[in-house]
Amino acid sequence: MSLYADFFREGNFRLPMSRFIGEVLTGYGLHISQISALGLPRITHFEFFYRANHVEPSLRSSISRTTGVNPCSRDPSKSLHDWKQKFFCIRRGMIPLDMHYRAESEGVPRVNVSIDFADQEWYKVLTRKVTPIVQLEEKALVAAGMSMLWAPRDPRGFSIYGYQGKGYSLMNVFDSKAGGAMVIDVLPEGRPLWVDHIKDNFLHPTR
Repeated sequence: MSLYADFFREGNFRLPMSRFIGEVLTGYGLHISQISALGLPRITHFEFFYRANHVEPSLRSSISRTTGVNPCSRDPSKSLHDWKQKFFCIRRGMIPLDMHYRAESEGVPRVNVSIDFADQEWYKVLTRKVTPIVQLEEKALVAAGMSMLWAPRDPRGFSIYGYQGKGYSLMNVFDSKAGGAMVIDVLPEGRPLWVDHIKDNFLHPTR
């Protein structure tokens, strides 16, 4: 199986792969190699946006462009050229999902998503601030539960976004005026380690 380099660099994609991305691929009957390097960031941004607001992402809660409701994000402004030229191969078991190569003749499967999302409390929270689709730093992905690629010096350390003594909010990674930064806090004794909090968000490799 092959993965494009820009999935990781531009698309905030990590291995192990998140369960949400797996749900999207299964729901639309796609193989991951059929997702473009411009399409994948929209999926990962959606997941980050939800998790940063303490809302569990799901295909059911996904939304499409609809007139009369606020958007959640701004599309990336730049284009990617020759992104298909840079890829590498991974073992099949790295993504333990029965993915399907969907032919154009099959059409797009119907996915039952929320039809009344504009009235839901979680949607009102998510649309308070429209955010840009950008490349996120590793600690932000870790703090959102979308990456396990981190090893704190203190085994009880975990990544958060702190700013000017006003508290913590991962949404501020999109705001250059927030005056904050990713910082490390320490879990109290008796609390599960950070990795135990997020490990169920991923599809872990098989043998």
